[in-house]
Amino acid sequence: MFASCLMRWFARADYAVRDENPQVVATPTPIPCAPSSSASVPAVAAAGTDGPDDLVIRVKGEASVDTADALAEALLAPAARRRTSVDLDLSELSSISCLAMGVLVNYRRGVVRAGGRVRLAGVLQPGVYAALERASLFDLFDTTLLATAPAP
Repeated sequence: MFASCLMRWFARADYAVRDENPQVVATPTPIPCAPSSSASVPAVAAAGTDGPDDLVIRVKGEASVDTADALAEALLAPAARRRTSVDLDLSELSSISCLAMGVLVNYRRGVVRAGGRVRLAGVLQPGVYAALERASLFDLFDTTLLATAPAP
């Protein structure tokens, strides 16, 4: 008898829940999103050339937040040669973000830990020069090969 009372009570609760909560079907609305940059070609490229005792890496394009991973990969490929001196030629770099500057600092840290040094070479674009100066990165990198920088 006790079991039959429980069965009726649970049956009513189940029935009441179904009536109080009618099923609502919502149509999904599309969410506009920015076009992905992964479909396009990275806007930054680096190419390394071997010298007698050093490695010259020329970086060109725009080092933005979206291309920081591509910059890191481009720097690591020539760095596998393990030279004692690496010259970063940033003269063809049109802009640099703070995340890309972090990539350069991390790259420098790895080279220095392996017993090498990283120098900046060439003539920097005004925007790149101003960004590196604001971040005080000229104190971190050797600038003996850096030509007279343009006025910002």
